[in-house]
Amino acid sequence: MSARIVTGHDVAAGLLVATRTRADHVAARTGRRPSLVSIFAGADAGIRGYLERQRASADLAGIDWATVPLPSHVVAGEASALVMRLSSQDTVDGIAILFPLPAAIDVAPLLSVLAPGKDVDGLHPVNAGALACGREDTGFVPCTALGAVALAESIVGSLRGLRVSVVGASIRVGRPLLQLLLNREATVTVAHAATRDLAAACRDAELLFVAAGRAGLITATAIRPDAVVIDIGVNVVPATDMGGGSTRIVGDVDLTSARDVARAISSVPDGVGPVTTAYLMANTVRAAQLRLP
Repeated sequence: MSARIVTGHDVAAGLLVATRTRADHVAARTGRRPSLVSIFAGADAGIRGYLERQRASADLAGIDWATVPLPSHVVAGEASALVMRLSSQDTVDGIAILFPLPAAIDVAPLLSVLAPGKDVDGLHPVNAGALACGREDTGFVPCTALGAVALAESIVGSLRGLRVSVVGASIRVGRPLLQLLLNREATVTVAHAATRDLAAACRDAELLFVAAGRAGLITATAIRPDAVVIDIGVNVVPATDMGGGSTRIVGDVDLTSARDVARAISSVPDGVGPVTTAYLMANTVRAAQLRLP
């Protein structure tokens, strides 16, 4: 058996078509397109790829998109001032903060000054709290978690009652993913890179999500035969078969061994990635709609 490698392009395309219709409605009401500003630092292959995907998706969704790069030497106060300034601008509907950020920036205080109604990646405590209370319809939900669930549902259908394992417990992916899965009545085990006998925590799962940020962490020994694996990891590693310091992007799953066991494995970066970006656009238009008079 060789696993089917699944991309998220079709799921993303359908979501972007629906988002474009809603964006056109906002433009007709307000005389301007919904707008998204992405804040980022650094320019590794992962960041560059995500920004390029945002640009292309914004064009398809009818969204005005801009970026603000942070210098590597930025201090926390400057970053917070930038976020507060963008939060106060009437022409900005959505703000996305890309990670990782410079080490000098403490993430929690930065997120706390982001206007919850413009937090289109669902990281402000108000939005995180709504999701923790089972109210994903009240605030904004992190886009990667939304994208991972949508891609999984496109493969397996309903998640109700399914045995699911999540590897990773970050505030941006693992924790919101857990909440979304519980809302869908999946039976969930949560593990992480420090879990004792990680393979045993994963091996019973019919559906396995991996978001630990460690290249090749999950091998065939951790995968139930015929399971579906959603690889959310994005790791920039040296391209050993290419010269000149080239790099490539890989997931958290060791494809060489895993594809002989699993039924389907999501592609990296073309699996969850496109759906994540499509949800970022959808959340931006929803933020604009919520601000309509």
